[in-house]
Amino acid sequence: MVLGAEILAFLEACPMAVLVLDTTGRVIFANTGAGHLLHLEDRLAAVDIADLIPEWPLLSGVSTVFISDHSGQRRLYSVQVMNWPTGMETVTVAFFEPVDDERAAGYAAREANLRLRYVIEMLPEAVCVFDANDRYVLWNQKYAELYADIAEHLRPGVAFEDILRTSLAGDGMRELVEDKEAWFSARMQKFRQPVSQEEQQLRDGRWLRHDDRRTPDGGAIGMRIDITGLKQREDWLRQLFNANPMPMLLCDGDSLAILQANQAAVDFYGFLPATLLSKRACDMHVDGDLEAFEKILLHLDRDCDARTIWRQTTRDGSERHVLIYIRQLQEGAEHRLLLTVADVSDRVLAETEANRLAHHDILTGLPNRMQFYKALEKALASEDREKVIICCLDLDGFKPVNDTFGHAAGDDVLKDVAHRLQMHARGHLLARLGGDEFAILMTGERGEAIDLAERCIGAFEQPFIINGLAIRLGISIGIAAGVDRETLMQEADRALYRAKADGRNIWRVTPPDLPVRKRAKA
Repeated sequence: MVLGAEILAFLEACPMAVLVLDTTGRVIFANTGAGHLLHLEDRLAAVDIADLIPEWPLLSGVSTVFISDHSGQRRLYSVQVMNWPTGMETVTVAFFEPVDDERAAGYAAREANLRLRYVIEMLPEAVCVFDANDRYVLWNQKYAELYADIAEHLRPGVAFEDILRTSLAGDGMRELVEDKEAWFSARMQKFRQPVSQEEQQLRDGRWLRHDDRRTPDGGAIGMRIDITGLKQREDWLRQLFNANPMPMLLCDGDSLAILQANQAAVDFYGFLPATLLSKRACDMHVDGDLEAFEKILLHLDRDCDARTIWRQTTRDGSERHVLIYIRQLQEGAEHRLLLTVADVSDRVLAETEANRLAHHDILTGLPNRMQFYKALEKALASEDREKVIICCLDLDGFKPVNDTFGHAAGDDVLKDVAHRLQMHARGHLLARLGGDEFAILMTGERGEAIDLAERCIGAFEQPFIINGLAIRLGISIGIAAGVDRETLMQEADRALYRAKADGRNIWRVTPPDLPVRKRAKA
């Protein structure tokens, strides 16, 4: 021990608790008072001063600090530190005594207050703290800078209501306010609520969010958050939404209620905005499509690119074909769906017309050779293939009409021929195979086919009017039945040639096992 016996006796008799430390900070002596207070007993060899006083080292003089005893309990002490030279070495002597509870409570409160100040100064937002009587307790520098017009009036204990009135009475109020009294009343009402949030625009164009929350002791903590960037992004997105030339709908992901609709959607569907917002996302779909589209929206697990063409109706009852792109959005806890509608009606109509033209004769509108062969193949693949019958029809005397009156007149005659034959075909497939050649596909008995041929020949009893002249034409018909397309067409052609050879304007059937009646020529 570097201390002499006399010094140790003095320190032991000292009414204050005493610790002696070596140059490394290890406790080398503790008088009885210190051992009792700190529960050191005979464990000095294992004690480091930093374990007892976390704020060590302390400056010379008197400090008020918390000391943790050897059992882990923490208490406030007044500590005086002295350095004593002892020959070749200097030791540190710490005298300490407990601070009374009242002083300790005040110190703890001041320490907590100081730490709270540190905390709110470190926050990126403007912050203020109020007591249960709505009086200012603390505020950070950002708050004072934000409300420069009332900064000089801020002091602990001043009422929030008084500060608001001071701000309203001055010319430098930051908030953009039209009706000051109405704003004051609403602001105080919201401030007194357990939780209140409000967005406020400032005179310089910035936006703040007021976030006020009551504390359990009746006080309040207020934060002022600059949301200018957020508001700008919201405005840009709103402009993109509203100005988008494609119809767009924002819907609730659970109820499918339409929450927002851009101008393009209002124009496309023809409903008033309020009416459109009273509908669901699937309500414009036609029956049949509605249930299918609703099911897709309610069970969507990812974004959906448009692949299906849906049919929708607008306010005037017209039907539109649309592709719909679906994006899932999350607004806090709310699930949203963003629908972008692409009108493809013109494309669908063009494709339908192209498909019709690919399978129909342009002049007469009848099915063409391709469509006739497709229908024939389908009929021959059915259970009634044994009853499949075709009639090949060829005009008699048409070439002189073309040569005499021209192709335009000939086209008019062909359209009239198609009309007459269609009237007598009675639902059987009538096609124009090319030139003045037509064909009829039916399923039935040969007797029915002969009756059909008789009706078609009868359709030519009335003359055709060409350039004011009555011109008579005839038609020859070949009838055949079978289960093979190539054979069937060859047999029908053979029957047609026989009808031509036997005098025209008659029908013939192969095989020739039915009675034949020749019609008298007009």
